[in-house]
Amino acid sequence: MKKNEFVNQLSEYCEFENDNFTLDTLLKSIDEYDSLAVMSIIAFVDENFKMSLTGVQLRELTDFKSLIVLIGVDKFEND
Repeated sequence: MKKNEFVNQLSEYCEFENDNFTLDTLLKSIDEYDSLAVMSIIAFVDENFKMSLTGVQLRELTDFKSLIVLIGVDKFEND
């Protein structure tokens, strides 16, 4: 999966209203970023990358790029 494709798919999965997110979009700047969105991110990452994330890990995230780094940049195709 390409990084930008990841951002788009995750945004849809979490039902974020805006669709113009970039890798540098701050998660806390997204109106719909709440506890339900955090649970959705955990589920999306588990389904797509077979990786379990913790709440502690997610609290340390700042943007989509930091989530990609947490998952592992090597698991993504170059854009």
